[in-house]
Amino acid sequence: MRFSYHTHCEYCDGKATAAEMAGAAAAAGYSILGFSSHAPLPFKTSWNMDWTDLRAYADVILGLKEKWGREGLQILLGLEVDYIPGLASPADEAYRVIPLDHVIGSVHYIVGLPGGAFTVDESAGVFERHLAKATGGDARPLWKEYYRAMIGMIEAGGFDIIGHFDLVKKNKSHAHGFDEEDSAYLDAAFEAADRAGELSCIAEINTGGIARGKTGSVYPSLTILKRMREAGVRLTIGDDAHAPCHLGSYQGKAIEAAATAGYKSLWYLGTDRSWKEIGLDEAALPAPRD
Repeated sequence: MRFSYHTHCEYCDGKATAAEMAGAAAAAGYSILGFSSHAPLPFKTSWNMDWTDLRAYADVILGLKEKWGREGLQILLGLEVDYIPGLASPADEAYRVIPLDHVIGSVHYIVGLPGGAFTVDESAGVFERHLAKATGGDARPLWKEYYRAMIGMIEAGGFDIIGHFDLVKKNKSHAHGFDEEDSAYLDAAFEAADRAGELSCIAEINTGGIARGKTGSVYPSLTILKRMREAGVRLTIGDDAHAPCHLGSYQGKAIEAAATAGYKSLWYLGTDRSWKEIGLDEAALPAPRD
């Protein structure tokens, strides 16, 4: 059974229309595809949708839900909502003006360092300039602030899935002294993982970094996945697909990571909005199409 809840399209920074993404998912044997365009923010970016597009986006996804439901593919209407302390949160009621099936809560922005806000996943050159201004290029304040925000988001709630838990590692080669096995780094990440377990959260295994050639492994790292298992955090899959070619190509990596971390099952969400468990041996297998 193939499913993913992290799909972008033309309404944000996706490279294809929602219809094209749904068609590609059907061709790849998906049973469930959740759309999750980057939600509007109090300021404009080149990757978030505008507030004025929110209802049009919902109408398009709801139309696809009706169309593909007859063909055996469940389509879900979702958003990926940023947690930015004091500015935006998955818990904000403003996003409930459309009938959401699911919300991915993500941390992209670092706001507590000198020099102004910036994102941890921006292009390498831009990231280096921002980090140099904020910390002199030192990774330690960066990941401390990132995981502090992650805990803030977990405690604020309002999401169904935690997105790309350790996205902060994406530009690690462009930050001085970023060691994923450093005890202080792991203490910060484990604190967030433990809090997610305490609050019965579900996190995605995100393969988007692999799909776009930015990382060689999934988010979260194997070390963090093992801690998540110990903490009782449940897992689902998020392709973080920005183009049709990202669908179906890397789910085996997610299954492999979950198994290596000691997980026996994943969780999936259907249009009835209830979570169900599935064994790893059943996940990521394409559904037969007539």
